[in-house]
Amino acid sequence: MATDNSILIRSFEAAEDLSNDQYRIVVLDTGKVRRPDHATTDLPLGVLQNAPASGEAASVMLMGISKIQLGETVAANEWIKHEYVSATDAGKGLDADGALDVVLGRCLVGGDEDELGEILLSGAVHQVGAVS
Repeated sequence: MATDNSILIRSFEAAEDLSNDQYRIVVLDTGKVRRPDHATTDLPLGVLQNAPASGEAASVMLMGISKIQLGETVAANEWIKHEYVSATDAGKGLDADGALDVVLGRCLVGGDEDELGEILLSGAVHQVGAVS
């Protein structure tokens, strides 16, 4: 069962309706948070902890251990990147399966698609040098 252990959560304004995006990865865009809109060029900020409508306060975990909605089967100890399928299907955690994928953290508790796993967020975004 996935749990949370926050070190740093920060509030940002939601740039769009994120009411169906709790525990998904969000990006920062002109001081507001939104879903990723590209698989490789958006830099992940953190994991959304609540489900705000557009214009409401979005709580984003930047450091700590967070629940994360998975977009595919991800095993423990794999690096996690964000998913982008479409404008409404984005931000789930995927296994970083390509060299130089931009990742947000490491999977502590894995699972299958649409299950809640756990991600360790160090507060840094980086590219992995090899597949996980």
